Amino acid sequence: MLRIQPGKFYRIKNSDKKSAASDHYNMIVVENNEGGVEELLFTDSDLVKATVRRKKNTEDIPRYSIVAPEGGIIYVIGLTTVGIVSGLVGYFIRDLNLF
Repeated sequence: MLRIQPGKFYRIKNSDKKSAASDHYNMIVVENNEGGVEELLFTDSDLVKATVRRKKNTEDIPRYSIVAPEGGIIYVIGLTTVGIVSGLVGYFIRDLNLF
């Protein structure tokens, strides 16, 4: 089973737009097989074609699990800690009639 980190597309302006070109691209930054970073640009129609291809070829998509990005677990622990501390503070000050 593959372990993947989901990516996110960012809409960026086509700064040197030609007459028939799209006014924006959808960019995703990926790590290539050599460990380098590459920016990939897709038009909206490229994304539609990829979605249609995915729907037609579901048998070719391997099973995978999603892993938290680096530092993601620290974020989750921090958020959980803030929630617990806030709950405890609220519990102990509720009888002070401050609110």
